[in-house]
Amino acid sequence: MSDNGHIPQPHRLRRRGPPCAACLAVAVACGVVACGGRAFAQDAPRPAPPTAADDSSAAAATAATARGSVPLGQAPSVPDPLGRPQGWPAAGGPDKRGKGKGQNHVLSSIRAVPGSPLEPIDPPEPALLPADGGPRQTGVIRAGFEEPVPRGAAVSAASSDGVQVLDNAKVVARVGPEVVLQGDILTPTAMDWLEKVSPGLTPEQVAELKSQICRQVIKPHVESLIVYVDACRTIPPDRLPEIEKKVNEAFDQQQLPRLVKDAGVASAAEYDQLLRSRGLSLDRIRKTFFERALAQQWLQQKVIDDDEIPHAEMIAWYQNHLAEYEFPAKVRFEQLTVKVTPERPRAQAWNQLAAMGNEVLQGKPFAEVAKARSEGPTAAAGGGYDWTTKGSLVSKVVDEVVFTLPAGQLSTILEDGGTLHIVRVIERTDAGRTPFIEAQVGIRDKLREDRRKRDMDEYLSHVRERTPVWTIFDDQPGGSPLQPGPQTAGQPRTRR
Repeated sequence: MSDNGHIPQPHRLRRRGPPCAACLAVAVACGVVACGGRAFAQDAPRPAPPTAADDSSAAAATAATARGSVPLGQAPSVPDPLGRPQGWPAAGGPDKRGKGKGQNHVLSSIRAVPGSPLEPIDPPEPALLPADGGPRQTGVIRAGFEEPVPRGAAVSAASSDGVQVLDNAKVVARVGPEVVLQGDILTPTAMDWLEKVSPGLTPEQVAELKSQICRQVIKPHVESLIVYVDACRTIPPDRLPEIEKKVNEAFDQQQLPRLVKDAGVASAAEYDQLLRSRGLSLDRIRKTFFERALAQQWLQQKVIDDDEIPHAEMIAWYQNHLAEYEFPAKVRFEQLTVKVTPERPRAQAWNQLAAMGNEVLQGKPFAEVAKARSEGPTAAAGGGYDWTTKGSLVSKVVDEVVFTLPAGQLSTILEDGGTLHIVRVIERTDAGRTPFIEAQVGIRDKLREDRRKRDMDEYLSHVRERTPVWTIFDDQPGGSPLQPGPQTAGQPRTRR
């Protein structure tokens, strides 16, 4: 307040302190304001009960106010505007007096006119207009957007890439903690086949083909993954990265070059791009290769069977399966043929065939005579017949002779209806049975393989009991493809 009792105007007050002090004051003030007026009211002292002196002072103040003056100590205090550092952009527009470039305090950088709506700092990017004058394209796809496809319209692999990528990411099975995607089962070979047959098919038909492929191959994939999960339970976790690194190196050196070549691309990077366009990836294929390689190695360790097959067990198997080691008589032979026709009567055909037989007897190669003059079905190949079992020939006359004629000897002229033949046996074996001494090696291998399969089935059955498995086909008609089929009785085991 000035000496004459008037309140000074706000624009004539001087700034008290540098701008940095003003900023610090703003920060402190913000903290206080955030606490709210309740904290201030709690800190303020309660007013004392009014006294007689206070009553007289209040009366004097009322009288002074009525005369147009403000009592001493009750003049309003107007704070200086809070400044901000030099160089800050000022709020646009003049001040209330129409002068200056605008207010240069902190609040003016937030909102020039208190209570006015906030405006964006940067203008929005203009929508893209296609050249053909179509609808605006903003580059933003709405959530849940689906491109309309006409019902019954045919699709191709190129036009359904986006749908195919999402389709291959569908979960088709769960094995313990592992998730099996449709793309893990649809190998690159299967995807190549789908690309060849999908043009002209509807999306529903393509999806049905994928479902059929998955149903056929999901069982061995899940069984391999069951073994992989069991291996991960036992192998120390700190060793798995080292094992995976070695398996991946083997994949990159042995499998990847062949896959790149078969795909018709120049590098692994191009092959990865091709896989991603089909909803697959090189990393997923490499991971599947590691899982199967580890499962195969782990299974071999679990069902190792080096025990020798007892000789008595092999003899028992041979005696119980004698019919499997019996074989019929078979023969290899050559044939000259001449047909009787109206233009060539029987006597003429007979003389022609006899002349052909005489040429063979005189030393001319049988195959050469047959190629030149024979009329049989194998004449162009020299008239020879490969191993043939008894009773398999159409001509009963020829069938009877080739199994009785001595090897290397020409037969007489054989008449079979309107056809004349001459045959010569090259080699013949009579019916018989493979002796045990020749069959024991095969019997040993068969019994060892049967034993290994039984051990594997027992191991897989034990692992399945503690590994939860779910497939997308479990609730579909036909049952789960993982359900075991009918079991065949095997040979009783003599060991253990």
